[in-house]
Amino acid sequence: MQCSWKSMMLLVLASIAIQYTVIRTFSTKPLSLLYSVGLVPRSHAVNCSRKDLTKLGQGTAENSDRGCDEIRTPSSPASSSSSSSSFSFSSSFTANNRTHILILATTRSGSSFVGQLFNQHPEVFYLFEPLYHVQLALLPRLSQSRNLAERRVMLGAARELLRSLYHCQLSNLESYIRPRPSNHTTEKLFRRGASRSLCTPPVCEATLGKEAQNLVLTDEGECVKRCGLLNLTLAGDTCRAKQHSAIKTVRIPQISDLRALIEDPRLNLKVVQLVRDPRGILASRIETFRDTYRLWRLWRATGRRPHNLDLGQINTVCEDFLKSVSTSLARPAWLRGRYMLLR
Repeated sequence: MQCSWKSMMLLVLASIAIQYTVIRTFSTKPLSLLYSVGLVPRSHAVNCSRKDLTKLGQGTAENSDRGCDEIRTPSSPASSSSSSSSFSFSSSFTANNRTHILILATTRSGSSFVGQLFNQHPEVFYLFEPLYHVQLALLPRLSQSRNLAERRVMLGAARELLRSLYHCQLSNLESYIRPRPSNHTTEKLFRRGASRSLCTPPVCEATLGKEAQNLVLTDEGECVKRCGLLNLTLAGDTCRAKQHSAIKTVRIPQISDLRALIEDPRLNLKVVQLVRDPRGILASRIETFRDTYRLWRLWRATGRRPHNLDLGQINTVCEDFLKSVSTSLARPAWLRGRYMLLR
């Protein structure tokens, strides 16, 4: 089906308008998500300017723009009830009261963007897809397995590694990183440069000026190049010095797979699950992973479905979304106050 140039222009303009609206929303309300998971103290406000992002860890009302909208505290009637779609409030930042965040998503659903909201918080230790190494070691295929036995093996190892990482035991990653780290150092941690904590002192031992440090924090390749080998022992020490930790993963299928971790009283785990229209996910994957989705591109171009095209993967995405949402809507006791669904 061919479109006229006028139709194409309308589509382009509509796309720009939608993207601007989304970016504007996050720019004018940067604290809303962080507040809801307990990373912004009650005295902070939402609907603030970008400069407030640099003040998140200071926890005083004076640091907020005076023009910001105040948030009602849990003592107000409208905020007193809890539900599966909103977190309970964190009263303070203390070493004994860490908040652990898991960003649960699927590939091409916006999880990298949301992860960076947490990564920019000065008191958050952030890891980008550490479960990539588990999948690579146990199921060396790029796509998630739909075999139930393989899923159980992957999930068991993934849960135990997540538990260790939230306790800042980064040395447990060594069993999955290939080649295996020597003397607790490696250059193979997946997307190390996506974490500010792993690209700044003391983990980054390079002596950098202000300009070079800014470059390291904005270019993942520069972090790996200039900071050298990653010392997992130093990274663990940095993790323990932070008041909170956040991990992003696209390798946990459903919220119910995390029940054991959510119910662990030592973790204080809160889950932010991202869902997106599967059609948008598929369209993004087709453009991003062109070789993997070659048959899909052929179907789109010709209008004829290749006989050997496997629809199972996108069906699995839909089924996982549906089961997770159904679980959250049932509002089980183990999930209340610890789950947020973002669409």
